[in-house]
Amino acid sequence: MTNFRCVRAARRAFTLVELLVVIAIIGILVALLLPAIQAAREAARRAQCEANLHNVALAVLNYESARKILPEGMTFDPAGISRVSDGIKDYGPNWIVKILPYLESQSVYDAFDPVSLKAPYKPGLNQAGTGNRNITARATMIPVLLCPSDGNNRTPFQGGGTLGNGWGRTNYAASAGRSFLYGDPNSDTEAHMAGPRSLAWSGKDPTKPASIPCFRGVMGPNAGVKLSQITDGTGKTIMLGEIRTGLAEDDGRGVWGLGHAGASLVAAYGSGGDDDGPNFCGANADDVHAPSICSTQPICGTATGTAGAECMACSLTTNGFDQATVRSRHPGGVHVAMADGSVQFISDDVETNGCYLTTCCSVWDFMIMSADNGLGGSLQGLSPRVGGCDHAL
Repeated sequence: MTNFRCVRAARRAFTLVELLVVIAIIGILVALLLPAIQAAREAARRAQCEANLHNVALAVLNYESARKILPEGMTFDPAGISRVSDGIKDYGPNWIVKILPYLESQSVYDAFDPVSLKAPYKPGLNQAGTGNRNITARATMIPVLLCPSDGNNRTPFQGGGTLGNGWGRTNYAASAGRSFLYGDPNSDTEAHMAGPRSLAWSGKDPTKPASIPCFRGVMGPNAGVKLSQITDGTGKTIMLGEIRTGLAEDDGRGVWGLGHAGASLVAAYGSGGDDDGPNFCGANADDVHAPSICSTQPICGTATGTAGAECMACSLTTNGFDQATVRSRHPGGVHVAMADGSVQFISDDVETNGCYLTTCCSVWDFMIMSADNGLGGSLQGLSPRVGGCDHAL
């Protein structure tokens, strides 16, 4: 018998060069796939953000269907207030609080102190202290008000002092119009938008035969419009827009229960100001309360610092707000909901007039103003509309 020796074949291991080549190939594949994965995730987040905005818009329109008028953008007792930007001591319910029952959030609405929901709003929703009903209610996180693309919207707003602490966030704001939220709400000749009597809202100056242009949007200080007053057409007028939440806990942008520019309203975000257009990146753009983030820089200059790097530049208005534009983390633009409930994605490159140019009107300006009828005018009073915003031409 022949004996055979079983020879075990030796295994050949990878050489170092082969191992490095494999690692390099894997790295290249990951580099190629990662952007596609990130883009797919952002597309999903953007779709959810759009859906949320549409649901909020429908809630606003359901409110209008029941009340025959859009909710006020913000409410407060004007007695004793000489400047609406930073003179409000007690904040009443804003447009978001008013639509909570139509947003499947009746329980949150009921959690507020009922006294704070009716004029003269004392105590206000900004009530200080600990453990009171308003603090508990305003801290509620409402998922439909949050865009998943914004990584800062889970940090509560801590305003301190008059503004109070512990506010929940939002990524959606109502359009107040093209004017600053500033000035005396008790004056019929106030040029800025301070209330329904203000020239920028009413468009009617009792001291002049020709009224000033209609700067108003759809929901402003102590004022809302009927759909019949949106003479430009509901499908052509911005009702709601995306905003980004604050970069720090004391940054008051994106606060669902607080009615003011930047918190839950956009205002002065067209020509005639320094916040003209979606995601405007110039210095001093948003005028808001954000003491750890905002600083005064050259007007219309290049924004610097943390806020500038994030395209969230702002000018500090301690305890107050008067100007803010629409913003998002989506590449290339923002979502807006028109007054007919439709949602559109508006490019950052939409036609605007630039920083502090008073010439009007660009495409963007016409989308903001609800009753210009093509005669938007400038801050100098060009192209006035005789008889006020609701006067038929």
